[in-house]
Amino acid sequence: MEVVVAEYATSIEIDAEPATVFDFLTTEAGMTAWMGQHAELDPRPGGCFAVDIAGFAIRGQYFHVERPKRVVVSWGVAGNPNLPAGASTVEFTLTPIERGTRVDLLHSELPDAELDGHADGWTHFLSRLRVAAPGGDAGPDDWRPIGAYTPSKTSHPAMKEHTMTQTSAIEIVQDYHRAWTSGDVDQAMTWVADDIICRAPGDELTGKEAYREFLASFAPALTGLADIASFADGDRVALFYYPQTATTTTAPAAECFTIRDARIVESVLVFDRLSFGPPSGE
Repeated sequence: MEVVVAEYATSIEIDAEPATVFDFLTTEAGMTAWMGQHAELDPRPGGCFAVDIAGFAIRGQYFHVERPKRVVVSWGVAGNPNLPAGASTVEFTLTPIERGTRVDLLHSELPDAELDGHADGWTHFLSRLRVAAPGGDAGPDDWRPIGAYTPSKTSHPAMKEHTMTQTSAIEIVQDYHRAWTSGDVDQAMTWVADDIICRAPGDELTGKEAYREFLASFAPALTGLADIASFADGDRVALFYYPQTATTTTAPAAECFTIRDARIVESVLVFDRLSFGPPSGE
């Protein structure tokens, strides 16, 4: 079957000089100020272009780097059969204007099925670039494309019924869990509903901020994690694992999640609080 390709073009004006905007396309700190939670960039022809955006591993390379006028990269999603790593091309053209810079973006060689999702993403992220490049704070990024493809991170049989055109409940939970257990609580919160309810030993929490504080109190104690198993049944997911901490007492833990509209709306935790206490003798 022949794949129909499309392109997306847009432009924005930014109150910053082209050289300043250019740095937000070619430096890791600049890039993650407006798009992505992690970046590995080598801004020279053939150099690495890798940005992790809300669980999507964007992978490609720099094709053209002309300071402060133009940046061209290849763009794709690792593990996505519709748009694999490096399969499309993104071109940024920076033109000086009276108030700063006009940024023209052209994303070409996109499969037609990917056009709407990328148009939504670019609209969101370029608005953040407009804030960040002049020196503003775009704030935490909670963008998540509803119904978009996310690479599978599990081979559990429960995943077989899910198509590659939607994000499954177990993928959402695993992305969330990897984030907070590695210490990135802010990233974990992008998967959490504002009105989440959490039931844990000795605690019953309501709301995203209370849940954030709860996780943040445990995340620093983790030194590692050993997975045991994960299971999914529709919109409910269960995880079993060994939390590894500095204490000599480490007991297995379990969490059960309920997912609705691609967000975690309920969490039930079972764990031994002693596993997160200070090491013996302190």
